[in-house]
Amino acid sequence: MTRWSEHDEEGAQGYDDAMDAYATDGYREDMPDEPEYEIDEVSVTVDESSPTGDAAVGAALSRAGNNAAGAARGAGRSIAGGFSAMRQVRQASKLRANAQSDLRDIEQGLEEDRALLVHREDVERNYEEIVLTQTGEIDAAQSEVDDAAQQIEEHRTEKKRLEDDLRRMKERHEQKLRPYRNLMDSSRGRSDDAAKALANARRAVKSAESAVNDATKRRSQRISAAHRAVDNAKERLSTVQAEYDALIADGNTDSPALAKVEGELASERANLEAKHAEVTQVTEEAQASVDQAQQNLWTLQRELSAAEKVAETAKEEATAHKDEYDGLYKDAQAKERARDEAIKSCDARIRDLSKTKEAAEARVRDAQAILDEANEIHAHPETTEGLRQRIANEEEDLMYARAELDELAANERELRRSTRGARTIFITVTVLVVAIIVALIWFFLLRK
Repeated sequence: MTRWSEHDEEGAQGYDDAMDAYATDGYREDMPDEPEYEIDEVSVTVDESSPTGDAAVGAALSRAGNNAAGAARGAGRSIAGGFSAMRQVRQASKLRANAQSDLRDIEQGLEEDRALLVHREDVERNYEEIVLTQTGEIDAAQSEVDDAAQQIEEHRTEKKRLEDDLRRMKERHEQKLRPYRNLMDSSRGRSDDAAKALANARRAVKSAESAVNDATKRRSQRISAAHRAVDNAKERLSTVQAEYDALIADGNTDSPALAKVEGELASERANLEAKHAEVTQVTEEAQASVDQAQQNLWTLQRELSAAEKVAETAKEEATAHKDEYDGLYKDAQAKERARDEAIKSCDARIRDLSKTKEAAEARVRDAQAILDEANEIHAHPETTEGLRQRIANEEEDLMYARAELDELAANERELRRSTRGARTIFITVTVLVVAIIVALIWFFLLRK
């Protein structure tokens, strides 16, 4: 027999599948197979002039109705036959597809078993070499595992030593730096206090300078006011003196007015002397106030100068102590960082060795797995022999499966060929019915 290939299947089914697709959804599995019937054409001739014309017409109509009913039954049987033919084709196609799937499964299983047999035979053939090679690989990898484990332990011990050394170093540095830090803090506190005192002294000097300016301004104002009072007294005295001189010139020496003018003149002279004395007193008092403010300013300026020197000295001392502490602190930090870097180096080395150890352990496992498999194959030749027998059975099954597939493919081709006419009629009728239904629906919708 010739095997049914996929290429042949495409050529044979190209037209048939196009026809079968029309009836897939409405196909009934339980519809019985019906034989096809041919409908003969019936002709009826009626002689209406005959006395029995009406009876002949009735008989002819009866025969025509019977023939029409028979034709309808024949058409129904043809459609049913088309359905049955399509069902048979699809069942044959399904059987052939299932046989193809079974054949592929058998071929795949056979291929896997053949590969497994080749592998087991190769292992058995090279058993001694495999044992020697994998044993050597296990010994070498295990030696690498042990060496890496030993180095890891050594680096962990070194890391522990470095961590303890770093902890003691930090304690020593803390004890050494504490006095210098305290000295730096105290000198910085003194510098801050001196800076605050300097700021207060500067504010006091500024206030004293304002006080001197105010005292000087008040002195000028008071002296000016006293001189204006003297000038006013002189002017009033000059006016009274002129009045007195006028009265004397008129010869009214005994008049009451002259006595009043003389009294007023005496009062103005006394007032002028008092104003002169007040100028002297105001000048002295104002000058004394200015001198006092100036003296206070000089005192505060001396205090400011001393505060500036103290602040400068305190700042220099605080800076020196800070620089000293910073130098010692940086030196301590450098030593601590060196220990910390050594610890990190141990960590990095431990990680690298751990990776090496894990890789060597994986090699041990892989080599051991290969060795275990070789031992199993060597110790159980009956398994290999059973595999050979299974392959032989599978080859026999494959031969039968191929023969069955060829037979099913041939049956399917023959069935498609023999039922093509029935299926074509069914598809044609189905298309016509669908077209009529669509036309009727369109007609009634158009009328509405």
